[in-house]
Amino acid sequence: MRKNSWAVACLVLFLAACRSDAYRKLRVELPAYSPVKLEDFLEVVITPFLVADQPQGIDLNKEIADYLKPELERKFKGRVTLRQVPLESEEAFKQPEYWRSLAAGSSKPLVVTGRVTLNQETRKAILTRPVRSLEEEPLSPQRSLDERRIFTLEISLYLIKAETGETLLQRDFKETKSYTNPNQRTDFAFYDLIQRVKAKLFRLILGEERIQDRYLLTR
Repeated sequence: MRKNSWAVACLVLFLAACRSDAYRKLRVELPAYSPVKLEDFLEVVITPFLVADQPQGIDLNKEIADYLKPELERKFKGRVTLRQVPLESEEAFKQPEYWRSLAAGSSKPLVVTGRVTLNQETRKAILTRPVRSLEEEPLSPQRSLDERRIFTLEISLYLIKAETGETLLQRDFKETKSYTNPNQRTDFAFYDLIQRVKAKLFRLILGEERIQDRYLLTR
């Protein structure tokens, strides 16, 4: 009996030494590195994106411009404008001379452009509810048809320095969201997805702080 009591006492002491109060969890804001310095520019120019695929009833270029312009104006101290620069293929992103014409004025802007795709699909699945009692469902489990609408937004974004035609930043974003409403509106789904892209993009180009967990040893 004494041996068992001694073993239990040792176990209690060991667990006490390993208690969580040996460290303290802290939430700190860490600045993110930004490869683009917006303060170096007086103007941001949003050009039409190269649309690879889009559902009927939505104009992705209009939706992107209508969303990004006011969002950038809230963060950027200079001008944010739209310019109709036609894109025929992705080769234009690799041709510096293609973008230098936008720097003809004194602003020497930062160009926001890229490639965009919005896909949608409907998925169906048979759901089976387990039998709860023989009296309630004596024959078989109840089955129902579940239908969901899936939207996927893919954006290959380019930030180009118009003065030199140099690509300062290129990032690919892919966001997917599922809706239980099989008749979910496409424009509402786009708005949900573009907000996710914006959060990641702004964190990247503005160097916005991110909250992360850190642990401080107290012993």
